[in-house]
Amino acid sequence: MTFDNAQVNPSRLEAIKDLTVSKSRPSKQAHWLDRWHVNPSLNRDYDFIDGLRGIAILMVIVGHHVYTNPDSGWLVRFVGALSGAGGHGVTLFFSLSGFLISWPFWKRKFGGSERVVPPGYGARRFWKIYPPLALSVVLLTPLYVYMTKDWSYVPIAAKWLAGIPFLFPVSGKLNPVMWTLVVEVQFYITLPLVFLFLKKALPTTCLWLIPSAFFVIPTITHAVTGGVASFFPEIDAHYPCPLDAFALGILMAGLENAGCLTKRWARLGLQGFIVWIACLLVTAWATAQGTLEGIGDIIRLAEIIGSGCLLCYVADPKHPIATLLSAPWLRWCGIISYEWYLFHQPITLTARSIAGKTGGSVVKYAAVLFIPLLLGLALSAIVYRWFSLPILKYGRGQAKANPAPGDKSLSQGAA
Repeated sequence: MTFDNAQVNPSRLEAIKDLTVSKSRPSKQAHWLDRWHVNPSLNRDYDFIDGLRGIAILMVIVGHHVYTNPDSGWLVRFVGALSGAGGHGVTLFFSLSGFLISWPFWKRKFGGSERVVPPGYGARRFWKIYPPLALSVVLLTPLYVYMTKDWSYVPIAAKWLAGIPFLFPVSGKLNPVMWTLVVEVQFYITLPLVFLFLKKALPTTCLWLIPSAFFVIPTITHAVTGGVASFFPEIDAHYPCPLDAFALGILMAGLENAGCLTKRWARLGLQGFIVWIACLLVTAWATAQGTLEGIGDIIRLAEIIGSGCLLCYVADPKHPIATLLSAPWLRWCGIISYEWYLFHQPITLTARSIAGKTGGSVVKYAAVLFIPLLLGLALSAIVYRWFSLPILKYGRGQAKANPAPGDKSLSQGAA
């Protein structure tokens, strides 16, 4: 049969074409996790990063939920210190942010774009950070005032809603974990300024200069001033001291965009896990011994290095360990991690305040431990799915609908 002179129905021709394409390219079945994602997203290419976020938030959750009697024996104190060391997961969060947030900047730098800052950068950061933060403040403040009759929470809440803590210290009693948001926002502001300052510099020069600046300047500032990020009695980031935690994430994003990473780099990922496990064990041991203060800076440096090693899986997202990190349940934890981070500690502290001492009762201890954990998880999932996600989709939609001239190809993949 020949179609040389035949009149073919255009719609049928299109259907044949679609069928041919679908047979030549395997279709990807919809997954339940897709309903929790925002498109476009860099994380869709690197699913394991969601998994690393999941590990980071689980570390923090364990660190803030599990507690032990400080007057117990050494072994119990060690177990309590080991769980408490999970709070160091924020270092991993910072490293991931360094990679994800700097990635589109590096893409533009190596792509030769005249415009340094990705279109919609500020709006994306705002829609990601501010609405859940504002919601947590609005929900928690009346609860605290009702429970404590302390109206000083109101001006503290007003400062958070106005964004003042991102510039000036503020009391940490509303929600101590929000100190990391101050650090994150300061990074969001600093990064584009650095890229703008080095706009005329060669990409290869920036590749070593920018990560070095983010590591060396905070390190020197910390050594000279002794400043460290604090959350009580005031939240004070002591800018720029905490920004060194972003340095290796920035470096890995630059190397990836420069095409410098081969699959062999992924071998360093395992070293990252080994370093992190060692850091947690040493932290727990030193805490139980009361000698943590002397080695705290060394442990933090090791955690930064370990986090950078974990990001080496970007060189081979199909690596077996990267595949394990892409497990749907772990990625889901990572996807809702910001909301879980905001709500988990206030719920836990409130539950402990209401319940009082457990008095050695295993049942009461389990209730105080797991009920707030489940409540926090449920609330966080609800807030993300029906509050944060629609807002994120709206913000991404606005940015996608209004790309800057000549930037359509470079605006994709922003975190």
